[in-house]
Order: sequence, then structure tokens, then C-alpha cells
Amino acid sequence: MRVVVTGATGYIGSCLTCLASRRGHDVVIASRQRPSTFPASWLPFDLSSDNSIVFPINTNAVVHLAANTTYTNRLKNECELVAAQRLIKSSREVGAKFIFVSSQTARADAPTAYGRTKWHIEQEVLSAGGWVVRPGQVYGGELRGLFGMLVKTVQQLSILPAFVPTPKVQPIHVDDLAEGLLRIAERGDVPPGVYCLAAPEPISFSKFLDGIAKSRLRCWRGFVPVPVVIINALAAVLGEALRTRLGLERLRSLFDLPVMETASDLKRLGLTLRPLHSGMHPSGNDRRRCLLREGRALLIYVLKEPPGSAVLRRYICAIEQLRGGQALGLPRFFLGYPIFLSLLDKSVWASKTASAEFSWRLDTATMLAEATPTGAYRFLGLGHEHGVLSSLFSMTSAVACEVFWRMLRVIFFPLVRLALGRAKGAL
Repeated sequence: MRVVVTGATGYIGSCLTCLASRRGHDVVIASRQRPSTFPASWLPFDLSSDNSIVFPINTNAVVHLAANTTYTNRLKNECELVAAQRLIKSSREVGAKFIFVSSQTARADAPTAYGRTKWHIEQEVLSAGGWVVRPGQVYGGELRGLFGMLVKTVQQLSILPAFVPTPKVQPIHVDDLAEGLLRIAERGDVPPGVYCLAAPEPISFSKFLDGIAKSRLRCWRGFVPVPVVIINALAAVLGEALRTRLGLERLRSLFDLPVMETASDLKRLGLTLRPLHSGMHPSGNDRRRCLLREGRALLIYVLKEPPGSAVLRRYICAIEQLRGGQALGLPRFFLGYPIFLSLLDKSVWASKTASAEFSWRLDTATMLAEATPTGAYRFLGLGHEHGVLSSLFSMTSAVACEVFWRMLRVIFFPLVRLALGRAKGAL
């Protein structure tokens, strides 16, 4: 199918055009300048231009992503509304679906001109029988757009603001949003209307920033309380232009974000969102990082010392080829302190399948460790004296350790069972 995308070179648009091209669709980019890095058809389009745009006769869908995020004066907002009206008219002339990517801030009484403009465009789209998509907090992928700005801010500041009362956001990975947009364009069973695409459960903005620090930048950041009333008072005193330049307009939108009901829309599109910690990884998936942590913990438990990179790669390769490539999902406590893996006997697992899978992976780690020089010294006792007293001491220590861990298993059984139940993917 042929899809016209405005704003195709932007943060969301570039992901959408790449995904549509991989699916075999004919993508037409509508932008001010012809892109030099993306091999696709091109149509000249500018939000501030009065020229009409003519779509190819066989256009199936138009996805309107282009937006004015720099200027907020009334003239620019009116130009954006008029441009949307021209696009709607042109799409109706060729019988194409019109999909408008709006904003979570869109409503008639939004505190910012940006949110009010988006709402007015939504009304035009809905009255024409089009589709409106309100995404949540878009993140992941390249460091562009608002997400890129947030990552750079977290990278530069050691102490971050924790606004009080805490604003909530509903994240969605940029690739998941692109998938949702393309499903609306492709499918004929998705009726026109407003679709809210984001995580069903809101999280605090501070937790979102903390996720950027830990999962994207792999660093620690502290937080200091900042009352929202102070930001609002400062924004009221400053003019609109200065508020925009200082970023206070974005903060006002953040403080006023409504909670969206997204579960039904996600279900209708069959869209499953990736976890935040996974999506924050530069690749958009931390599967290999989870496997690395799991393999390191199991090998430390077996070898009693950190393993080399070669045996870790062999462990990841074995899981990818023989077990689907997914980590078992052990709680972080056990990954951070591998010695406590001794508490995981068969009785603590809720199912025999999970217990058998853990045993298989532990056996795999053991066999891989045995084939290393470190494993040979540990399991074969190379370089150690084997006198009567040393052997007797070793056997006594082994029996004492086993008794000790058996006692701990009984004492901590409820806590271990609860931790395994809460760990995602563990059962």
C-alpha cells in the first residue's frame, strides 16, 4: 500500500517510514526538503505554506506527523490548523485514510497554545471521518525530540527535580507507536475515532527520569523536591515568549497531563508494549543485557569468581540457540548476590516447568565453566594439595555448608517464593 507521511524526517516519522518500508509499503515523504538519506518518493509540504498538496491517486493512507514545536504565537498555530485542513481535503479527494498524530495535552481548555491547537485539529479530523492518535510519553530509539532533550538533561545534571505533587506520564516506545500507527493504516477493521496509545498504568515523571539514568545512561541520579506552585507562579509572571524559551510551557503541559484510558485501544489494535526498562536500552530491547546478567550470576555461583567474557558469550549463545533467547527473569537480588542462588531449590518454584528450566540453565553454566581453565582448577583441584587433613576439612566444610543452606531455605522460604512470584518472567 502507498502511505504518505508528513514529518517523516522527525523523531517518530523516521521510525514509521523505516517500519513501513520494511513491510513492503510504498512510502511517500511530504516535507519541506527532499531527504537525502532515505530512498523514497517525495512531495513538497510546508506547514506555513499556502500551497495545496496533491496526493497520488493510489494513496491508501496519510499519516500527519508534522507539527510546529518551536513557535507558539497565534499566527503559527493558525497556519498549522489551516495546513491540516488542506491535508484532510487532499486525502478525501483520493479516498485515503487520514491519521493525525495529536498529543496527550490536546483539549479545548489546555493551558498551552500547543494543546489547544492540537484539539482544534482533532475536531477537523474527526468531523471528516479520520483517525486521531494521542500518544503518551514517547521514548527510546535515537536521541531526538523531547526524549533526546530529557536524556541530555539527565546526563548533564547530577541532581534532578522531583516535582511536588508528582506529575504522571504514560510511556510508549517510539517503535511501538510506529507499529500502532501502521496497524491503523493497514487494517480495515479499525473504525475512525480517537485512539490513546501509551502504557495503561501511569508512572511518576521522576521514575521516568530515573529509568533514563539507570537503563539508558547506566548511572545514578539524585532528586530534590520542587513545588509545582513555584513553577506555575514563575510562568504566570513571565511572558509567553520567555516561558517558551525557558521550557516552562513544556512543564505546564506536564503538570496538567490527563490520565488516558489506553487498555481498550491497545487491545483493539493487538498492540503489546515493551517494558520501560527494556525500551530504554539503545537497541530498544535489553534481552541480551538480561541474559548477560543471568549468565554472570550463574557462573559466579559455580566458579566462585567473576567469569571471563568468552564463557559468558558461550552461555548467551547456548540460551539463544536452545531456549529461545529469553532470560529466566530471576529477581535482581539473586543476580546481584549469586551466593543466595543456593536458596532456590525445587520447592520454592511455583511450577515444575520453572524449576526444571532453572536447573537446566544452572547445569549449562556448570558444564561451560568446567571447560574453562578456572573451572578446571576449581573442579579438578589442580594446584591444590590433597592430603588426608585437607580432604577431611573439605568434606566437613561441604557438609556444614549444605546443612546451613538447608536451614536458610526453610527460614526464608516464604520470602523467596514471593520474590520469584513478583519477578517478571520468572514463572
